[in-house]
Amino acid sequence: MMKSCLKRVVLPLLCLLLLPGCWDRTEINDMAFILVSALDLEPNGKIRYSVMVPLPGQMGGATGGGGGTGGEKSYYIDSDTGTTYREAQMKMQNRMSRRMFLAHRRTILVGEALAKKGLAEFFDTTPRNPESRMSTYMVVTKGNAYEMLQSTPKFERFPSEAIRELVKSRVLADMNFKDFGLALSIPGSDPVAVYMDVTNSQKSEKTSKEVELKGYAQFKKDKMIGTYEDESANGLSWLRNQRVVNSITVNVDGEHLIGLKMFGVKSSIKVKLNEDTLQFVIKVNARAKLVENRSYYDLSQTRNILKIEQAASDNLTKSVRALIDRSIKNQTDSAQLGAIVWRTHPEEWKSKYEKTWPEALKDAKFTINTATEVTDTGLIYDNVIKEN
Repeated sequence: MMKSCLKRVVLPLLCLLLLPGCWDRTEINDMAFILVSALDLEPNGKIRYSVMVPLPGQMGGATGGGGGTGGEKSYYIDSDTGTTYREAQMKMQNRMSRRMFLAHRRTILVGEALAKKGLAEFFDTTPRNPESRMSTYMVVTKGNAYEMLQSTPKFERFPSEAIRELVKSRVLADMNFKDFGLALSIPGSDPVAVYMDVTNSQKSEKTSKEVELKGYAQFKKDKMIGTYEDESANGLSWLRNQRVVNSITVNVDGEHLIGLKMFGVKSSIKVKLNEDTLQFVIKVNARAKLVENRSYYDLSQTRNILKIEQAASDNLTKSVRALIDRSIKNQTDSAQLGAIVWRTHPEEWKSKYEKTWPEALKDAKFTINTATEVTDTGLIYDNVIKEN
């Protein structure tokens, strides 16, 4: 009887020892939540590490706008340099009364100079930290990354939020840290990253520094060597089957300017081996919504709609061709064509192309087939002030 009572008392007490305690807790007001990090290469070869931290005490008042100090702004920007990423980060930590917490970071900005030097070291430092998320967006900035932290967007409280919202706006593919790393590890593939710049607002009483999407940063392995902008950027988005929505303007019959919003673009790529020549058969199908008709073009006529669809298809072909030409020029494979060869013809890839890829692209043949369907012309056929 006594043993039974002891078991009932002792066993629950022993179980209490297994419960987690709070001896190593960190209070929320002892943390500095990092919203965005910016990485740059200094002229002396050192790494500049910059962060943006919200100031909860100021968030009920005026919104932030540019930075460097707290004051009445709702965020604080700090920066330091070091021979490594971690050294620069620790220098800042040594003067912060709160511990930097990276789990809430949604975007990492990389300056153009650092991107051109190479990001291999960065892909060791960041994943090693358990607080860093692989889903964090990765953005390459034109010029220095820390300058983008000084932007003053009017629609968001924090510049970091404006950057994140633009990246996920579906104008371009939202490449994150994981996507970049996977592209580096797949044979026959080169990564890309969203490319952004800071621009001044136009025709406003008080000029503001706004962030702007430019296209994609073009990489060869881990080093940036160029950019994809305008047509080539559209071609990359479409060829990689990214869910983006692009607006284009086409000229029908040399005199009618038609604005279209392209969506639902789907592409397929097949590769054929003809002796020593590679042939890529590319098919791109898209849907379009007519958003502007500046020249009173008669949209009630089926033949005119067909002409618009053909003009849109020609634009698709031109964009894909621009992407291929720029890839060949800079000897990169951002469209991951080599990965398709590797998957479909592994033996030929191993024996012929693996060591020299993407040099074989310049001798490859490309067949591009595109088709567009106009699914919506809006609420009207003609301009409402057109006679009759």
